[in-house]
Amino acid sequence: MTTTRELLRQGKKAEIWAKLCGYLDLSTKEFMEIQERLLLEQIEYLKKSEIGKHLLGNKVPTSVEEFCATVPLTRYSDYHPFFKDQNPDLLPAPPFVWARTSGRSGEYPYKWAPYTKAMFDQLGEGSLTAIICSSLTQKGEVLIDPKNVLLLGTAPPPYMSGYLSLSVEEQSGFQFVPPLEEGVKMEFGERIATGFKTGMITGLDYFYGLASILAKMGERFENGSNSMKISAAMLRPDVFFRLLRGYLTAKINKRKLLPKDIWKLKGVLTGGTDTDVYRERIKYYWGQEPLEGYASTETGILAFQSWTFDGMTFMPYGNFLEFIPFDEHLKSKQDAEYIPKTVLFDELQLGIYELVTTNLMGGVFTRYRIGDLVEVIALKDEKAGIDLPQVRFYSRGDDIIDLASMVRFTERTIWQVIEASNMDYTDWTARKEDDHGKPILHIYIELKPGDETTEAEMDRLIRESFRKVTVEFADLENMLGEDHLKVNRIKDGAFARYMEEQRSNGADLAHIKPNHMQAKDTVIERLLA
Repeated sequence: MTTTRELLRQGKKAEIWAKLCGYLDLSTKEFMEIQERLLLEQIEYLKKSEIGKHLLGNKVPTSVEEFCATVPLTRYSDYHPFFKDQNPDLLPAPPFVWARTSGRSGEYPYKWAPYTKAMFDQLGEGSLTAIICSSLTQKGEVLIDPKNVLLLGTAPPPYMSGYLSLSVEEQSGFQFVPPLEEGVKMEFGERIATGFKTGMITGLDYFYGLASILAKMGERFENGSNSMKISAAMLRPDVFFRLLRGYLTAKINKRKLLPKDIWKLKGVLTGGTDTDVYRERIKYYWGQEPLEGYASTETGILAFQSWTFDGMTFMPYGNFLEFIPFDEHLKSKQDAEYIPKTVLFDELQLGIYELVTTNLMGGVFTRYRIGDLVEVIALKDEKAGIDLPQVRFYSRGDDIIDLASMVRFTERTIWQVIEASNMDYTDWTARKEDDHGKPILHIYIELKPGDETTEAEMDRLIRESFRKVTVEFADLENMLGEDHLKVNRIKDGAFARYMEEQRSNGADLAHIKPNHMQAKDTVIERLLA
C-alpha cells in the first residue's frame, strides 16, 4: 500500500483523503462491518498467544455476539502480570514500542501498553486525519503538504504522545521544531522556547498539545512580548519582516503582540477535559479554533472532531468499540460483582456511556474498561455530512462528584464555573467531603499572587457562576439549602511548591500536579500546609 508520505510527495490529494478521511463517509452499517472484520482478525491473533488464551478462556469466540457474551470485561490488573517484564513471547504480536502511562491510582509504578508496528502507524495516520480536518473548509479538501512545520508540544517517548509525534514524522515527512531527536532531550519549557525561536525562521503551520498548555503558552507569549530581546537571528530579513508584520498587526488592534500575529497557523489540535474551557482563549491567542481529539495510552487514537468543531467521530480501525449504558455503569460501581451489559456502536442512542475497547491490529487490551465516560450528543453531523454518532468526552468514571443524587459535577463543569467567575486563579482542586453528615462540594482555589479577593467574595462569585453554568446547582440550593458548597483559598505558591516537591522526589510526569477531582487527604494537607 502506498504510504501517505509518498502520496504527499506525488501531490495526490484525493487519494490522501480516501486513505485518511474516508471513514467519515461511512454509514453506521459500513462502520460496523469494518469493526466486525477487524475483531475476527484480532481474535486470530489472541488465540495463539499466552495472554490471549488467558483473556478468551476455554472457548474461542467465532462472532461478535459470542465475543461480547463470553469474554470477560477487563481492567489493567488483568494485564500487569504479563506486562511487568515486557516479555514479547506472551503477546499476540511482536511489540514495536512499549508506551507508558502512570495512571492515577499509584497502584503500579507505570502502566505499560505494547504497540505493534500497525498500531504505531495508526497513531500517525490518525493524527494526520485530524490535521487535515483542522484546516479544511469543506469535505474532501486536503491542505497539508510535505513542507509543513509543526511546533513540538508533546511529551517525549515512552509516553504515547511522544510516539505519536514520531509516527506523524514517519508518515508525513513534516518538519518538527525543534527536531524530534533534539526535542526529546529537552525539558518542556526549553523545548517550546527553542521551537518558537526556530519557528521565527521556518514559520509554523500546525500545533497540537493539551488545551491548558496551549492557553498558557499564549498567555506567556502575550505577557512577555513587550520585553522580547533583539538577537542576531532577528536581523535575518525573513525574521525581521515576520516580527514587523506582527507588531504592526498588534498596534493596529491596540493590544500586545500575540502568537497569531507572528504565525498564520493552518490548524490547531488539542485534547483534554479542559478543551471547551480554553477554546475561546486558544482561538484568541493562536487565531484558529482548536480541533479536539480523544486518545489514551491503552487505546491509541479513538476519535476527532470534524471541521465543524462540534462532536467527535470515532475511528473504526484501531479499537473494537463497546459501550456500557450509564445506568449499568452505576450498578457496577455500587456492586463490584455486577457484570454490566454493553451495546455496540450501531446501538448507540443519545446519552452517557462508559467506553469499553478491544485493541485491533495485534494489540492486547481486550474488552478493556479504561474508566472513561463519553456522551453521545447527536446521531449524525448534518453540517459535515457525517452519518455516524457524534460524541464528546464526559468525565473519568471516578471523577464524578454526586451530591444527594440530584446533581453531578464533572471536571469540565467545575472548570467552566471557575473560568466563568472571572477570578484570576493559578489552579484548583475539588472533591466531595462530609460536613457533619452532609455531603458538600469543597473547592480549593489558589489565586494569582497579590490578588486581594476574600474567601467570602470567592464563595459569592463561584455560587453566581454555578447558577449561570448549571441549572441543577440552583435546584440543589432551592431544595436543600445553600450549605452544600464550600470554597477555600489556598496560600500563594501552594501548587508550585507541591509540584516542585514531587519533582524532587522523582515523581513521574503524570503525578507532578494534584488531581483536579477527588484529591486524596494527603494531597489536600500538603496544599494547605
